[in-house]
Amino acid sequence: MATQEPKTIALLLYSRLALLNIFGSLQAELPVPLVLHGSSGVPDDELRAAVAGGIANVNIGTALNIAYTGPVRDALDTQTGVDPRTYLAAARDAMTRTVSHLLTVLVG
Repeated sequence: MATQEPKTIALLLYSRLALLNIFGSLQAELPVPLVLHGSSGVPDDELRAAVAGGIANVNIGTALNIAYTGPVRDALDTQTGVDPRTYLAAARDAMTRTVSHLLTVLVG
């Protein structure tokens, strides 16, 4: 028996693409800025389209958490010392790259 997962994915994709088309109309009617919560996993072109369509704030907290914790976990798996400066520097660098990439995507 086939699972329902493909329909769910198609519905989510359709819903997200449909929202991209109405952000401008929403922004014109609402007296508050539109905020995109949960931008992790949204492709760059859709983030760019959302901002162009009226989204004023894109939350990137999860993307930063992922960028930060990856190098820390890698270092803790392989490092024998206890000096956090070595792996925290790698975590900061990863966050910097993530912020730089997202600023390029969202602002240009």
